[in-house]
Amino acid sequence: MAEADDYDAIFAALRHPVRRRILLLLDAKGEVSFTDIQRAVDVEDTGLMSYHLKELVLLVDQSARGKYRLSEIGKTSVALLKKVEKARDVSGAVRRELGRLLEEVTCFLVILAVPCLVALSVDVYASVQLVHSVDGLIVGVYAFSLLSMYLGVVLFTIYDRHFFSRVLRKNIYHSTLFAVAVVLILFPSEYIYYQFIVKTIPFQHFSTETFYGLLILARSVLFVVGSPPIAYLTCKLAGGVFKRKT
Repeated sequence: MAEADDYDAIFAALRHPVRRRILLLLDAKGEVSFTDIQRAVDVEDTGLMSYHLKELVLLVDQSARGKYRLSEIGKTSVALLKKVEKARDVSGAVRRELGRLLEEVTCFLVILAVPCLVALSVDVYASVQLVHSVDGLIVGVYAFSLLSMYLGVVLFTIYDRHFFSRVLRKNIYHSTLFAVAVVLILFPSEYIYYQFIVKTIPFQHFSTETFYGLLILARSVLFVVGSPPIAYLTCKLAGGVFKRKT
């Protein structure tokens, strides 16, 4: 029964943050006076300080000179406390890293969705309109979609500089790869819409399919070719905003 009471007293002593700081202080300094302990753990109330030391009676001894030091049980408890703190630090580091990774992935997916959704929306609209007629409005819509897709390049460049690198050459290279990836992702759906036009339009409008194909090709090529200068301008215009070390 007494042994169980001792265990309860030890765990109760370790439960309070001030008492844990006292134990770590004694482990680092050896013998410490009452006043120095009080100053180190920032407890101004002398009565409260005495209470904490009384709660540590099994873990702390008092020398003949009146200074406090760890008992054998205290040394063992501090060793356990250090292991717990180390495990907590590792766990916290893992959680922070996972949180950062989740943030990166989420941002990337949102940015990737911008040019893809814009392009897909325009393709759906154009594939329906081209069945009826070919006019300048379609060209304007595709031009607008290209400019909107460039917004995705701007966002990706900002994302790249924030999370990965502030080296201009790398930013341009990464943004170009991003543009190529967008084009590859869009290719299956664009091919489906193209086949829809080919099979749906009246025969007398045989040039429509060629016109639509050229619009898709032009947008893809201009998107990839235009991404490096867009990334360059983004880095130059917003260069003072990015402070994170490469």
